[in-house]
Amino acid sequence: MKAILFKKGGRENASYTDVPDPVLKNTDVLIRVYASDICKPADAAHYGGYSVFGSYPLIPGHEYAGIVEAIGKDVRRFQVGDRVTADANKPCGKCYYCERGEVRFCDNNEAYGQTLNGGFAQLVAVDEDLVYRIPDSVSMKAASMTELVGCAYNCMERCNFKYGSEVLILGCGASGNILAQMAKSSAAATVVAVDMVASKLEKIRTRGIETILVDREHYEKHETVLKKQFPHGFDYIIDTTADADLITRSIGLLKKGGTFVNYAFQNNVNMAEKVELDMKLFATRQLSYIGSTFQHFKFPQTLKAIEEGKVDPELAITEVLPLDQFFAGMEHVLNDPHTIKVVFEPNGPSEGR
Repeated sequence: MKAILFKKGGRENASYTDVPDPVLKNTDVLIRVYASDICKPADAAHYGGYSVFGSYPLIPGHEYAGIVEAIGKDVRRFQVGDRVTADANKPCGKCYYCERGEVRFCDNNEAYGQTLNGGFAQLVAVDEDLVYRIPDSVSMKAASMTELVGCAYNCMERCNFKYGSEVLILGCGASGNILAQMAKSSAAATVVAVDMVASKLEKIRTRGIETILVDREHYEKHETVLKKQFPHGFDYIIDTTADADLITRSIGLLKKGGTFVNYAFQNNVNMAEKVELDMKLFATRQLSYIGSTFQHFKFPQTLKAIEEGKVDPELAITEVLPLDQFFAGMEHVLNDPHTIKVVFEPNGPSEGR
């Protein structure tokens, strides 16, 4: 089969090439991939050679969907021809956190596209326990983004917005796009999103979300607009940019008793910048700063949200390419500010699948 293979981290060690078909274990489901997406943080780390999770040689790609090609002899829940997507994370089930039922914190987690071969290939073999059927009304492209929407779903659970909350989303890339949509369909009364790229704001404005353009050289411009419109600030601010300066400045836009949610992070530890926190501000205004990590086992809820139209993942897609254009797609994600989500079709068009 054809696949993207990283012999080691770094673009110079990667190629679109022929590799052996996956070996099917007794509990595996073999999926023919019809849509596979770039996750900018994870795949940029492979591409740049600074991944802290990657184990090589590796076929990356942890967001994908396809059709069951074959099943292992012990598989009972799926049959050939099923439309499916798959979770990326495979907790060990034995460590301290797994025994406590907190599998998202597993000390020995394995992940497809990181330590196990993933979906930037024509075929991928996945443990049955991580595979989920796609509802008939959900497209292959939308389903391929279930893992990303699941991470946003986990963030929504962390926030648990009170009825009538006012919410600010920092950044409208793939995660910001999804989070803004999910916040809009939640108990929140008002959702505002900011970004430095007008085309990204235009996309989510179609979902009834208020948007404000940011000038990187003059952050005070959008801050002035927000303070005028929301003089008491926001109940929640969710950051999807990992921009330390923007985060530091935006904390002051919280209401008393407000919560700042750290969703994004700087993947390259060699270039990471630090957020500065004003301890007096946190103490006197009783603010909260929380983190939101990756999702685990949120696919049923997430697919239901997509099926019911609570969130439209395809709104974040800006380009669909064949898999042999992987490196061009990566360059667009990394260098074109208008690119949000790039989807590949390793086995030809996904329409009608």
